[in-house]
Amino acid sequence: MKKPNCLWCLVFTALVLFNSIHAKEGIAKSNKINLEFTTYTPGSLSEIYSHKWKVKPAKISGSLYLPNSKGKVPVVILYHGSAHPSKLKLWFDDVIPKLLDEKIAAFVLDSYSGRNILNTYKNQTQLSKAARIVDAFSALKKLSSLDMIDKNKIGITGYSFGGIISMVSADKRLVDAKLANGEKFAAHLPVFPSCQGQFRNLQLTGAPMMFLVGELDDYTPAKYCLSYVERMIDEGYDVKIKMYKGVHHAWLTDFGVTNCKKCMTFANCGVVYLEDDGHEVALNGKTSTREGWSQYVDTLFKICGKRGTTIRFDKKARNDTILITVDFFSKSLISNE
Repeated sequence: MKKPNCLWCLVFTALVLFNSIHAKEGIAKSNKINLEFTTYTPGSLSEIYSHKWKVKPAKISGSLYLPNSKGKVPVVILYHGSAHPSKLKLWFDDVIPKLLDEKIAAFVLDSYSGRNILNTYKNQTQLSKAARIVDAFSALKKLSSLDMIDKNKIGITGYSFGGIISMVSADKRLVDAKLANGEKFAAHLPVFPSCQGQFRNLQLTGAPMMFLVGELDDYTPAKYCLSYVERMIDEGYDVKIKMYKGVHHAWLTDFGVTNCKKCMTFANCGVVYLEDDGHEVALNGKTSTREGWSQYVDTLFKICGKRGTTIRFDKKARNDTILITVDFFSKSLISNE
């Protein structure tokens, strides 16, 4: 048998190592800008609807990654969930270079560091849904002001609680509240969000939206998203959903664990309605955000909440999520010019 050409072996090995290192450093070599801006911390959407949301100011930040491109570019906000955004680093390292390759900028939003929050999955009273909404629109406002960003082509995707925000931010009433001087998101991609919080009366901007959910998710069950999306479609909105068979919550990153014993989950609390006045009402009126966010969460947890949920990495679903993320925003922010 003829021995392999050792020189070729060395060249092949060097190429493999180079490509591996280049892939990992793709995000690091891109144009990165750290942005800091002011946001606020209201307790309910009611404060937003009534234009009383500028309470408890805070400084938060994020990292903007720009493609090598001339002129104004589209951008996608990537929003973390109840865990700190640092926990999604490996995911960001893979998905952001793919967006940059399509000449789409990426902005990693961080609601926690500026508020000295490590995470909220153990205690969801720390930061309200409304505050996260204001954070997302504050980021939209900041990005819209930049010369290199096309303010009409800013999309948002989020994971778990970040997925909730990327879903709820499609509400037209939030845009009308001038959170971002009337600017709105051009596309929404919620990834394993909780769809239990639903608008009683839908008034969406009409921007395209796509949901990615896991069939076996016991933290943010897919069944709520399936029925909610069906309702949105029936009312004429451009919404799609894809469910990954046999997949659990948080499939994007391998945390090395299969459960989160301390995670607060409200999966058994049924549908929670966001009323026209902006208040969230649960359990047929037994509790609502009229009591304040902390009291609302505490009461809801005592009645129907529990601790413990399954967290499981899924490589196939993760790879597909990268493809869908790039394809969805390419079509929504670039193809529809």
